[in-house]
Amino acid sequence: MDLLQPLQKIWQKWRSKSPDLKPSERQPTKPTNATDKTLDSLNDLLHDEHIPAAVRSQLQDEYQQVQQLIEKLEKSQVHIVVFGKVSSGKSSLLNALLGKQAFSTSPLHGETKKQENSQWSQYQDQHMVVIDTPGTDEVSGEHRQKMAHNAAEIADIILFVVDGDLTASQLKQLKSIAQPNTQIVLVLNKADLYTDEELRDLKKSLTEKTADIINPKNIVTASAAPLPQVLVIVDKNGKETREKIKVEVDVSQVKERIWKILEKDGKTLTALNASIFAGEISQKIATKITKLRANAAEKVVTTYSIAKGVGVAFNPIPVADLLIAAGLDVTMIRKLSQVYGLPIVGKEATKLTITIMAQLVALMGAVWGINLLSSALKTVSAGLSTTVTAGAQGALAYYATYLVGKIAEQYFIQGKSWGKKGPKQVAKEIVKNLDKDSILLEARTKILERIKSK
Repeated sequence: MDLLQPLQKIWQKWRSKSPDLKPSERQPTKPTNATDKTLDSLNDLLHDEHIPAAVRSQLQDEYQQVQQLIEKLEKSQVHIVVFGKVSSGKSSLLNALLGKQAFSTSPLHGETKKQENSQWSQYQDQHMVVIDTPGTDEVSGEHRQKMAHNAAEIADIILFVVDGDLTASQLKQLKSIAQPNTQIVLVLNKADLYTDEELRDLKKSLTEKTADIINPKNIVTASAAPLPQVLVIVDKNGKETREKIKVEVDVSQVKERIWKILEKDGKTLTALNASIFAGEISQKIATKITKLRANAAEKVVTTYSIAKGVGVAFNPIPVADLLIAAGLDVTMIRKLSQVYGLPIVGKEATKLTITIMAQLVALMGAVWGINLLSSALKTVSAGLSTTVTAGAQGALAYYATYLVGKIAEQYFIQGKSWGKKGPKQVAKEIVKNLDKDSILLEARTKILERIKSK
């Protein structure tokens, strides 16, 4: 299943359209089709029965995000995330956009301690959800910064709020969350504190510093919670009186920019972001499954290697012990096939074992010669000598089965196929890359310990 299809076509279409085109000149999009395909991919990912329960448990947070993305697309939601340092007026900006006090504000630093959501309004047939995040520069606020970045990763539109010129740390934060599939609107808040000339200078500086990150049209000003102006009145006697004059909230530029973004590519943008995130989650799941299977396979191979090594070491009948132990290799291969979800029957397992053994004999004829010699020596050795020869032979049997298991594992990893290399080359690479001395030492130690314990 390719979760990113038809992501490439959606991406190319979305990026090819200039934001400067007039509505009549823009290429028509098919957002419903893109959204439906993304929803299908997300549902397939969420309900894939082949994913082990252990993997689902380890990726619980990611699966919860997938569920949220499904609900987001089904409800035609656009996620607008506010981002910036503490006390830049993030919460105030969202309250001003909503027209109500949905988010708490305070003159103290770090009032927003967790991610908070609120429904905004509906633009055409899209439902907007605004998300407030903790400030990123709070002292000992590493957890808050991580929360803010996680929210930014799945945002459709980011409102990056500043209350002055960009500092080096803010520019670094901005670059860290910038993605080509996400629209960033840089909001210069608290505009009421500056003169017109100062605002022009600030916008010029912001434009220059973010030239490679943000479209200049996405740099806007706002006065989300303007302070009252103090008017000084002097009467004819020279007496001064002070009067506070309320300044109106102004977030019109922010709203206008959001509307234009949504008008142009709202649904395609949300579908695209969901597809990209689904692809990332899919990769995480694949990595987890690969690791889980590798650990399970290693356990199977080691278990059967020890069983074969001990069995060969304990069997007093010369040469016959090797024939008996061969059956363990077949059983091990069947177990490995189950680990990788590609079960095989007895005849198929036997045929695969013979194929692998044939390659190993060609590569390691000397090993099998020593193995046979050790087996024959059992009948003419006694006491410690028998223990030594049995331990050596058992270690070789352990090593042989370990090689068989590792080669078979590659066969299953590639979907019951040797690939272009063929069994000979796969066997050669496995033998070359495994540390024989280390494996033999480990095997001999385990086998002798088992012998002494009997």
